[in-house]
Amino acid sequence: LGSSLPFVISGRLDFVHALFESVSGWSTGGMTVVNPDTLPHIFLFHRAFMQYCGGLGFVIIIGIVIGGRQVMSMYNTEVHPGGAQPNLRRTSLTIFLIYMSCFALGAALYRVFGMPLFDAICHAMGSLATAGFSVHSSSIGYYDSLPIEIITMLLMLVGSTNFAVLLLLVRRKFRRVAKISEVRFLGCVLLIFIPLSVFSLIAHNDFGFARSLREATFAVISVLSTTGFTTANYALWPPFVVGLIMLLMLLGGATGSTAGGIKLTRAYILVRVTKSNIFRRVSPSHRIRAMRYGTAQGEEPIDGVLVRDTLEFVTVYAAIIFIGTLLITHFEDSSLMDALFEFTAAFGTVGLSNGLTAHASTPTLVVEMVAMLLGRLEIFIVFIGVFSAFDKVRDRITKKSM
Repeated sequence: LGSSLPFVISGRLDFVHALFESVSGWSTGGMTVVNPDTLPHIFLFHRAFMQYCGGLGFVIIIGIVIGGRQVMSMYNTEVHPGGAQPNLRRTSLTIFLIYMSCFALGAALYRVFGMPLFDAICHAMGSLATAGFSVHSSSIGYYDSLPIEIITMLLMLVGSTNFAVLLLLVRRKFRRVAKISEVRFLGCVLLIFIPLSVFSLIAHNDFGFARSLREATFAVISVLSTTGFTTANYALWPPFVVGLIMLLMLLGGATGSTAGGIKLTRAYILVRVTKSNIFRRVSPSHRIRAMRYGTAQGEEPIDGVLVRDTLEFVTVYAAIIFIGTLLITHFEDSSLMDALFEFTAAFGTVGLSNGLTAHASTPTLVVEMVAMLLGRLEIFIVFIGVFSAFDKVRDRITKKSM
């Protein structure tokens, strides 16, 4: 709420639009209702800093300042427990230093390859936080620079990587990283979606191989990491590629990263379970093996509890997308596909827009704000918090009545 005040006091936005911009920043949603080309640097930095802090997560700061068991449950929401150090404060500080180091390196590389210093700082924040606020309406495409695009892709990949995996990389435990199922699954997704996008762009837009590879690679990484930076106008792309982009919005980045979406680990578990069920139907029972998946801590079993939790999350995730899409079609009288794209982008904290949000009504903005918060905070954590608060209020009312 406080972060929205500068926009309100300056008279640039009314309260609802200012609150939307603030929620989008802190949730790393990246959706915007302003034209960054018209904003002074102070507001552009304010937006960038919000998303940078939102990407790192309040819980890491809390862990550094106070530590203790009282923040462990919050910590496990943001950082996958696998591979974490026993000392919460030390682990939080290590993650903070990694985050700051990547930011400094990214900003320096941007500057070396021609980006103005202010732009470099803001875009390094946005890339690492997988948020997507840019200082230009044409985003990264404004610079038309391959080195800048490569730096952005690397930062987005770092931001969408499990913090526990980053800790292993810092310790140079590359073999352990290579055995992590989530990392392997990320590679498979990139190897599938990038070629499909390239071939579709060549066939339908006649871009040529080099341009198609460059634009498709950036788009796939940007959307999969839920950052939302762009180098091309997706409205001109074939529907097949837009459909792939929407699938990537659903997937999202790694568990325990700054990215949103269903998360790669859950998607991987669903694929493994589906494959196992199909295999079970066509194979003798004695050939069925127990399912396991690699984590930063080591191999873990894919047991019934994990499968149930994953299915519950995906079911609720799909239900929220369905409800949110219908609400937007009602409030905006838009097509179902436009509403689906917009709500999926908000819920996945991707930040892409087909133009609907910029002219949306207040109810639609409220729906998208709720979606971004739910998408950033892992749904069930919000539900638990709401129900806990409700229980406390009910208990107090009961005690007073007695």
